[in-house]
Amino acid sequence: MNIKICGLRTKSAVDEAVKNGATHLGFILSKSRRQITPEELSVLTADVPKSVKKVGVFVNEPIEFVKNAVATAGLDLVQLHGDEDMSYIRQLSVPVIKAVSDFAKTIQYENVILLLDSSSGGSGQSFDWQSVSSNDFKLPFFVAGGLNPDNVVNAVQYFQDFSNFYGVDVSSGVETDGVKDLMKIRAFIQSASLARYDYLLTAFQTISQKLNAHGIIPYLMGSIATQLVTGFSTNPDDIDIQLRLSDFVQFERLSVLMEELGYHLIDLHEHKFEKGNIHVGFANVETLESYANVDFTALSKSELGEFYLPNLQQNIKIYEAAIHDSWRNGKHKDKLILEKLKALENGN
Repeated sequence: MNIKICGLRTKSAVDEAVKNGATHLGFILSKSRRQITPEELSVLTADVPKSVKKVGVFVNEPIEFVKNAVATAGLDLVQLHGDEDMSYIRQLSVPVIKAVSDFAKTIQYENVILLLDSSSGGSGQSFDWQSVSSNDFKLPFFVAGGLNPDNVVNAVQYFQDFSNFYGVDVSSGVETDGVKDLMKIRAFIQSASLARYDYLLTAFQTISQKLNAHGIIPYLMGSIATQLVTGFSTNPDDIDIQLRLSDFVQFERLSVLMEELGYHLIDLHEHKFEKGNIHVGFANVETLESYANVDFTALSKSELGEFYLPNLQQNIKIYEAAIHDSWRNGKHKDKLILEKLKALENGN
């Protein structure tokens, strides 16, 4: 799930957001008490991993100002909070997040990410989440407006079943006396991540029970398995399941079982299924030996059900292999998880 921390102005706040797994960093480049310059943004984010997206926030600025800021600061996305229309948006070379408070007006936008916010963005004022239905719009959307570490779980839980739910966004909700609070940044990211983890773990358990009923015992891998074993936050994106070769090769049977649960195949080559905003990937567990020097027969069965998962040391080996996997392209998240695993191994 995408987690955006907005209104950043200091290196310490940027570092805290990145260290804890924020996927997007927002910087105000229009007039505001949180405003910084494109040049300052460039310095603040000089060592931010490429996988963490830099977002510049603007309100009714001349298009050339926005274009120059994109070039100067190396922005990955632009977030617009004014009256900008599609003719304005089409002139930009990077993806656009468009803030909206009147949901009826979203029909005019296309190929953008919406930001559902109160009419006073960045003020901490909330809007009625439950006034939004899954039929209101089809574009992907961030949820903002009054979010904080205490209520973000409720927001994530409400929107989880929306197939176009993109993530959560916070600014004043992680501030104390108008200044970014590092503890609140950490707490917000962890709370949002936990809500997503609980949702995906429940979905996995339903899949596992379905497979069990047909004589298949799955192996839970990836960030969900890591969080289940260690207890620390991993902000899982999807469900990674591995199977014995004898089960994996019977892919047609597996596809039927997944379809009975409401999933549909979206990538035959990668063996990926989708239902709403849940993505499930399958692989052959017997390749663990060659991939990470992990004997799959040594994995332990979980106390939560009929499935296997790697322990701390096995997870370390798997993530050490992952950070050198060219296919994963050095994902920042893999490195964060590996650092946490090694710290836990060392008793920290």
